[in-house]
Amino acid sequence: MFSLMRGSIPDAGNDPLDAISKAAALGAAEVAFYSLYELSPTLDPGVLRELKAEADLLDIAIAASLDWLNPLRLDRHGRELELGDGNLARGVRRLLEVGASLGMREMFFTIGTLEDRAVDWRAQRDAVATLLTELKPVLGDLGMRTLVKTHEEITSWECLALVERVGADTLGVSYDPANMLVRLEDPLAATRRLASHVTQVHIDDATLSFEGDTALRRHLAPVGQGIIDWPNLRALLPTAKPLIELHRGQFAIPAFDPTWLASQPYIQLAEYAALIRSAVRQGHQPPIDQNDIALRLPAALELVKER
Repeated sequence: MFSLMRGSIPDAGNDPLDAISKAAALGAAEVAFYSLYELSPTLDPGVLRELKAEADLLDIAIAASLDWLNPLRLDRHGRELELGDGNLARGVRRLLEVGASLGMREMFFTIGTLEDRAVDWRAQRDAVATLLTELKPVLGDLGMRTLVKTHEEITSWECLALVERVGADTLGVSYDPANMLVRLEDPLAATRRLASHVTQVHIDDATLSFEGDTALRRHLAPVGQGIIDWPNLRALLPTAKPLIELHRGQFAIPAFDPTWLASQPYIQLAEYAALIRSAVRQGHQPPIDQNDIALRLPAALELVKER
């Protein structure tokens, strides 16, 4: 059983019913949307009930992320603030209630971007922890948990610290190993650090190549043709739900900039060396079309259907 992100379904467009139908045809047990607002811009109960009924007929579940969750970046939370009459926690509570009404028991979120990491990053994480602690009784009443996604701006160490601070009953990890490369963390090593808290794992793959004399760049690749050791990674996460999410971001990593490296004290020498070695092996092999998800979907489907 696997989940499929709406944006990883070829030609799905923005029609939620079309995405649900196409995900079911591809064999997915669940289709995941980037936010509940993709299902209905107004969260119209009637529209949501109809979509749920259609999904039930197709024997497929509906999931959605909370999208952003960051009280220090309120410019990204206009809809949540409106939903909560100016109060972010009330707005998020309403989203959780809507998710629960559609059968969701976990909703993942992203804290920020690479640019966010460059300023008041600790304060942002603290604000997220405070918000999740405030929402703890709500989540308990709904029988739900939130999941912090290992996005490109956050380290496995920071995710682990956030879970430990908030509590594993409230917060777990939505593990995206391809993003660990942007933080110069070995995906398998990061899996070992987070394994006990991971309930969802994002399926994709990537390579690293040299970009001039100053950087590495992450390029996306079909599963099995990149750096990620998927057989051993999945063995570490036997109960985690696979979520096919085919990325598009091709991030440059200033891996040889002394100033940048000094600001990333979590980097482990052995992991760093292994990633550099992979870039050496990659050589000058040109990447595939990074925006054509159809090139990567077959290998991802093959992986998740192995079990």
